[in-house]
Amino acid sequence: MPAREEPPTARAGLPVDWRGNPAIDPTANVTAQLLAAVTRLDDLRESEALHVREIMALHDEHAKELRRAEAARIDAIRTVDVAAVRAAAEVSATQATTLAAQVSTSAETLRNQVQAAATAATVALAAALDPIQKDIADLRRAQYEQQGQRQSGVDSRALLASVIGFVLFVIVVAGFIITLTSGG
Repeated sequence: MPAREEPPTARAGLPVDWRGNPAIDPTANVTAQLLAAVTRLDDLRESEALHVREIMALHDEHAKELRRAEAARIDAIRTVDVAAVRAAAEVSATQATTLAAQVSTSAETLRNQVQAAATAATVALAAALDPIQKDIADLRRAQYEQQGQRQSGVDSRALLASVIGFVLFVIVVAGFIITLTSGG
C-alpha cells in the first residue's frame, strides 16, 4: 500500500481542498443551480396551469355538448308528446261526432217508437172501449125500457148497482189493456 499522504497544512487566507489545492467557492455554482431549479419549477407550474386550463376548456366544451344533446332529446320527446295529444284530440273529436250522430238517431228512433206505441195504444183502447160503450148503451136502453114497462116492484137500485159494477169492471179491463200495450 502506498503511503498515505498527509494533508497539506492550510495556508493562511485561502481555502484549500483535501489535497491542498486551492478550493473553489461553490456559492456561485450553487446559486446558479438553485436559480436553474427554481426556473425549471416555475416553468413546470406554468405548463401545469396551461394544461389545467386546457382540460377545463375541454370539460366546458363537453358539458355544452351534453346540454345540447339533452335539449335535443327533450325537444324530440315533446314533439312526440304534442303529436300524441293532437292524435288523441282528433280521435276524441271523431268519437264525439259519431256519438252525437248515434244519440240523435237513437232519440229519433225512440221518439218514433213512442209515437207508434201511443197510436197503437189509442187504437187498442178505442177498439176495446167501443164494444163496452155499445154494451153500456144497450144496458141503458134496456133499463129505460124496463123502467117504462114496470111501474112498481122493480128495484131500480139493484139494477143500478149491477150496471155500476159492470162499468167498473170495464174500466179495470181497459186499464189492464193500456198497461199491456204500453210495455209495462
